[in-house]
Amino acid sequence: MLEANHTEIRNANVRGALVLGGLLAAILAVAVGISVRIYTQLDSGTAFERALVTAQHGLDGIVTIQLDQETGLRGYLATNSTLFLEPYLGGNRSYAKAIGEFKQSADALGIPEVESAANEMLTLHNNWEREVAQPLLRHPHAKDALTRETEGKILVDQLRGDTTRIQNLLELRLKDVQGELKHRIDQALFGGLASVVVFGLVCIGFVTSRHQMQTVIDRERAMVETLQGAFSTDLDSLPGVRMGRAYISADVDAAVGGDLYDVRRLDPSRGLVVVADISGKGLQAAVNTAFVKYSIRMLARTIDDPAEILAQFNRVFLDTVRDPNLFVVVFVGILDSQSRLLRYASAGHSGSYLRRAHEVSQLAVTGPIVGLDPEFGYESRTLSLDAGDLIVLATDGLSEARNGDGELLGDEGAMELLEATADEPQTCADELVAAVRLRSGGTLHDDLALLVLAIGAAA
Repeated sequence: MLEANHTEIRNANVRGALVLGGLLAAILAVAVGISVRIYTQLDSGTAFERALVTAQHGLDGIVTIQLDQETGLRGYLATNSTLFLEPYLGGNRSYAKAIGEFKQSADALGIPEVESAANEMLTLHNNWEREVAQPLLRHPHAKDALTRETEGKILVDQLRGDTTRIQNLLELRLKDVQGELKHRIDQALFGGLASVVVFGLVCIGFVTSRHQMQTVIDRERAMVETLQGAFSTDLDSLPGVRMGRAYISADVDAAVGGDLYDVRRLDPSRGLVVVADISGKGLQAAVNTAFVKYSIRMLARTIDDPAEILAQFNRVFLDTVRDPNLFVVVFVGILDSQSRLLRYASAGHSGSYLRRAHEVSQLAVTGPIVGLDPEFGYESRTLSLDAGDLIVLATDGLSEARNGDGELLGDEGAMELLEATADEPQTCADELVAAVRLRSGGTLHDDLALLVLAIGAAA
C-alpha cells in the first residue's frame, strides 16, 4: 500500500514536472519568438534610419553643389576672375550624378514624392544652367544680365523650396517608421507578458528583456544621431606645425552648426588658417559654412594680405547673401612655418589666443564682423612666433560657456583654462572641450569649434 502511494506521488510529481516543464518550454518558446521578432524589427528600423541618413547626406551634397556653382558664378560676375569658376570643372553632370545617387538611396525609403521632387530639382537646375549661368558666363555684361540674375534668383528659391519639402518628407517618414516600430515592439512584448502572467519570475525576466532591448534601441538611435551630427573638414598639414581640433554642436537635432575651422596649404611653407562663426543653425548654417570656407580659400589664392581677404569677402558676402540677419565672425591668418610669422586679420573674432610658456595673451580684433557694410575696412597684424608657442582659435562656444548660475566664462576665464592645458595640441583641445562640458553641466548653449596650432614641431 505504501509502495502504491509512493508510486502515485512519484507519478504525480512526474506529471507536475512535465506540465511545469511544458509550460516553461512554451513560455521560453514565446519569449524566444518575441525576441527574434523584436530584434528583426529593430534591425529593419536601424537599416531604415541608416538609409535615411544616407539620403540626407546626399541631399546635403546636392545643396552644396548648387551653392558652389551659384557662388562661383556670382564671384566671377563680381570680379571677372576665372578662379571662381572652379565649381564648373565638374560640369552639370556632377549635379545630375548627385541627384541620381540621391534617388537611388531614397528608393528604400518608400516615399514616392521624393523622386518627383528630385526630378523637379534636376529640371530647375538645368533651367538655371541653361537660362542663367551659361548666358552670363558667355556675356557677363549683356543688357539682359540683370533680368537673367533675377530669373536665377527665382529658380534658386524654387530649388530651396524643393529641398525643404524633401527634408520634411524624410523627417515625417522617419517619425512614422519609428512610431510603427515602437508600436510593433510594444505589441510583441505585451503579448508575451500576457502569456506568462502565471509566472511572476518569468514576467520579471520579460520586463528585464524589454529594458535591455529598449537600451539597444536607444544605443542604435544614438549611433544614427552621431552619424547625422558628424562634422568634418579637410585640413592640410603644415611643415613644423602640429594641429589639434575639436567640434561640438549645441543643436542635438541637426548636429550641424555654423562654426568652422580650416587650414589650407598655400605653398611649401605658408598656410591659410581660418576659424569662423556664421549665424544660424542646421542645414542652412551648413550651406553658409561651405560658402564662407570656399570663398575665403579662393580669395587667398590670389591675395596675400588677410585684411584685404576679409574686405573682399565682406563685399562678396553682402552681394551674395540677401538675408540682413546673417553675419560672420571670422579670423583669417596666413602662417609661414619657415619664418614663424603669423599675419592675421580678425573680423570681430575675440577668441584668438597665444600661449607662450603657459602665459596666455589675447590677439587683437582688427575690424568689425562681416556682413554689415561693404565699405568696412580691416587691419592686418603680424605676430612673431617661437618654438613651443600655441595658437588657439576658438568660436564663442568657449568664452560664452555658462555655469549653473548662468554666468559666462568670458575671455579671462578662457585664458585661465588655456594656461592649465597640455602642450600637445590635440590634448589641449580635448581638455578645453572637457572643461566647457563640465562647466555647462553637459548642456551647451552654443556650438564650439577649436583649432590649436603648435609651432616648431614635426607635423
